[in-house]
Amino acid sequence: MNEVDVVVGIVLNGTKFLVERRRLDEKLDPGIVCLFGGHVKINENKEEALKREMFEELGIKVKGLKFICKNFYIASNGERQNAYCFLVTDYEGKPVCKEAQEIFWEDNIENLSLEVDRKTIMKLRKLMGAAE
Repeated sequence: MNEVDVVVGIVLNGTKFLVERRRLDEKLDPGIVCLFGGHVKINENKEEALKREMFEELGIKVKGLKFICKNFYIASNGERQNAYCFLVTDYEGKPVCKEAQEIFWEDNIENLSLEVDRKTIMKLRKLMGAAE
């Protein structure tokens, strides 16, 4: 199976990060608690893809973002994903649940279903700690 590019957006509120519980009828990773993201479309750059996904999933307009890391992930259906993770540094609007079963603020990385998401948040926290 070919590899695809996906983007992951991290929205913070203090030490908490916004997560979704995916619907049980999702094709990829149903029912898991994870960070937000989605596939990069043909002729779309990663920043544009992140802005589109954040608007589609949360109704927010991303005004600023910062690349954090790239991860490799194999989804529940075997899809091989290059995940480009970004911190959303500025946005307009209030996040609302548009596609998931629910969204909520989380501060315990152990409550994330995916090891790749836990590693991303740990990396972000290290970067932010170094910046202080």
